[in-house]
Amino acid sequence: MRLIPFRTAAITLLVLFTSAIMFQLAVLAGLIPTEMVWGGRLQNEEERTVGALVSIAFLLVFVALVLVRMGHIGRSMPAAGRWGMWVVCALFALNTVGNLFALDMRETLIFTPVTLVSAVLAARVAMGE
Repeated sequence: MRLIPFRTAAITLLVLFTSAIMFQLAVLAGLIPTEMVWGGRLQNEEERTVGALVSIAFLLVFVALVLVRMGHIGRSMPAAGRWGMWVVCALFALNTVGNLFALDMRETLIFTPVTLVSAVLAARVAMGE
């Protein structure tokens, strides 16, 4: 796992999380088909809106945790950053499994590799320098 440099993993996660926030903003704006998100299980526009807002909130927390691990913010709480990144790793691992069972094949094909890479990178960032 340490074959991936810490800084490379952290910056890649920041790029992935920022891209995911932009994707969720597109979902929120109705530019992404509803069946392509949340496993294809959303029933209406209200659920899509709530789902996108929840996703954005989590992603912003994930960005903050990476920044804590990088030492850019929250220098007084390194343990929160470390443990938080292990939680992020677990969430993305579970999300990878969920994506394998998505009703929409596009979600499975596109997001399964993304969440798997995110889980691996989150583990690397959790390990630290």
